[in-house]
Amino acid sequence: MSEELTRSGEALFSPARRGYDRAQVDSYVAQLHSQIHELQGQLSSPDVAVRNALERVGEEVTGILQRAHEAAAQIVSEAEREANEYRQAAERRAVEVTTAAEQRVHELDMDTDRIWAERERMVADARDLARQLDAVADLAAERFPQDPLGAEQSAGAGRGLGFAGQPAAGFDELHASN
Repeated sequence: MSEELTRSGEALFSPARRGYDRAQVDSYVAQLHSQIHELQGQLSSPDVAVRNALERVGEEVTGILQRAHEAAAQIVSEAEREANEYRQAAERRAVEVTTAAEQRVHELDMDTDRIWAERERMVADARDLARQLDAVADLAAERFPQDPLGAEQSAGAGRGLGFAGQPAAGFDELHASN
């Protein structure tokens, strides 16, 4: 036997003094017998073959489900982390907006207070001016009393010097003495 038995281009047995190593050949033959016996058992009992196939498929499905579970847990964890980051960012933005709004409300309150104070000052100034004008009018009335002759005669003498056709108080006396 000078030919070497090969499987896929590789020698199955190591060469020995009279062919091949007997222990290797015997081991290989025993392995083949075991595989043949196993295959015959599977052929004679389809239930065993189905059970073995289901076990292999079950192990594969279990592995797939385990990886899917781990991937789902990772996705949920990542989503929770992102949601937490978004919530924190939204809280920070809400604080910023609230602070800016409160500042603006405070500024508007101060502006409103200034406007009301200015309004009060203007009303007080208008009232004071009205009192001053009333005092000037009273003083003018005292300095230039009304004409005892009547408004008709005074109107002829001081024609055009009053307001809206009315004679100017005290002006007629002054004009008459000239």
